[in-house]
Amino acid sequence: MFPDPWPKARHSKRRFVHPALLPLLAQKLKPGAEWRIASDDPTYQAWVDEVMADQPHFTLATHHDSPPEDWPRTRYEAKALREGRHPRYWIWQRR
Repeated sequence: MFPDPWPKARHSKRRFVHPALLPLLAQKLKPGAEWRIASDDPTYQAWVDEVMADQPHFTLATHHDSPPEDWPRTRYEAKALREGRHPRYWIWQRR
């Protein structure tokens, strides 16, 4: 949650949500397993929406602008909120 957004285009291959990583992640997760993603970076938020829209391995279970009740809190989330950034939260389910 709240991975490094690697904002420069030349570094985008290092992003945790990446088209090349999705088949490997799907292979390791059982069908029905959840993958939770959170980000406060607008560029990374758009990237998650774009990458996840074009893949066959996961379906969007939920998407929130505030954390679900059972969402584990992190210090990165606390820092983002303290600095006035607006996190987004996704729960993807393995097909």
